Amino acid sequence: MHALKLGEESTFQIRQYNPEHKCARSFNVKNVNSKWLSTKYEDAFRTDPKRNVKGFRKDIIKEVRYHVSRNQAYRAKKKTLEAIEGKAEDQFDSLWDYASELRNSNPGSTVMMVMTDGDDGTEQRKFSKFYVCFDALRQGFLSGCKPVIGVDGCHLKGPYGGVLLTAVSIDPNNNLYPLAYAVVSGETREAWQWFLELLKDDLHVVRDAVYTFISDKQKGLIPAFEYVFPGADNRFCVRHLHGNMKTAGFRGLAFKKGLWNAAKATTLSEFNYRMEELTKIDPKVVDWLSDKPPAHWSSNILEAREKPIMTILEWIREWIMTRLSDLRDRARKKWQDKKICPKIRKVIEKNIDKAADCIPIKSDDWHYEVACYDGATYVVNLQNHTCTCRKWDLTGIPCNHGMSAICSQSLEPEDFVNSCYSVATFIEVYKHAILPVNGPKLWEKLDLSHPFHPTWKGCR
Repeated sequence: MHALKLGEESTFQIRQYNPEHKCARSFNVKNVNSKWLSTKYEDAFRTDPKRNVKGFRKDIIKEVRYHVSRNQAYRAKKKTLEAIEGKAEDQFDSLWDYASELRNSNPGSTVMMVMTDGDDGTEQRKFSKFYVCFDALRQGFLSGCKPVIGVDGCHLKGPYGGVLLTAVSIDPNNNLYPLAYAVVSGETREAWQWFLELLKDDLHVVRDAVYTFISDKQKGLIPAFEYVFPGADNRFCVRHLHGNMKTAGFRGLAFKKGLWNAAKATTLSEFNYRMEELTKIDPKVVDWLSDKPPAHWSSNILEAREKPIMTILEWIREWIMTRLSDLRDRARKKWQDKKICPKIRKVIEKNIDKAADCIPIKSDDWHYEVACYDGATYVVNLQNHTCTCRKWDLTGIPCNHGMSAICSQSLEPEDFVNSCYSVATFIEVYKHAILPVNGPKLWEKLDLSHPFHPTWKGCR
């Protein structure tokens, strides 16, 4: 069939029609190109911007009956996301206005952007760093989070590369609690030092020794820690350590279990025993681990890292705002009749079950000698909330030895749990909200030169 539009009218006239078709059907139509597909599926990508090219191709074949190539589907997806989010290079133009809007909508928040001069001193100034710490997160951390801060960096996969630096703490329910984030050129010492100095100022850190930091062994991070937080403890994440161990050739379940058993040891004698077990598997692994001091061991944003910079920053802000709101509502609606947070209650119940393997021998109302079926004996002090296994001392939650003593007197285990795990503390942490932000059309337009997009190493 062939039809032709009549002049300026919205009417088509059929010029040629053949009702009988004997030719083979073709699934290749020249008018179905990436531009057409981009327009057709724009609403679908607004609803689900994370759909991959493989799934996108299947949808096209099913709905349009057209065999689209992978490259064509990729181009269509790219055009669609550009129509929704804007071009990656154009998003840098609005960063000053965006930073101002964040400060205006969330007073007290720290939003910092840094630009650098061009290579020859005459080029337009380029984007270098962008840091955000909302006042609500600062207040929540100071209201009851543990003095434990984990820092990490993940590589961005957008057209200009870069690295996203993040800092998190632990809330009263042992959930991760976001503190601050930044986009920088890479995990260099200079970038980490800049990030940590801003974080230290935001969290009002006066005594470094109070805090423990958890990180991987990124080369630029360790000297930055030593410079910014000279008195703080720095621990290595066991997950990262295990990954490095596999790279070094120590693979298999036996190595993994041995590493975790050593990392979870709470006394020096237990740690040495676990290391002896690793020696039996392979003596070389102990030499490798000896270079990583045991004092340095410790045990969603990735969805956004392929996006342009403004989309990344907004995705993170919205995710944190929603997360805080959801947890706040959950605590108020479902936990009001509880004293201790749910995850901690599960730990208590687990330790009560393990207490069945312990025999408490009473000295007085506060002191117990607890014998275990494995032959070990520990001293429990109910008044000071301590046990010589050190698990109670380290976690603030009664261990199985402590539980055996508590249960022998028919006392309430929750009364011996540190107050940092209480529902009241949780609600205090999450009562601080990140406030909504206006859309770009309502942002104040600042009379500042727009940063040019960076030319970072490794950008694609």
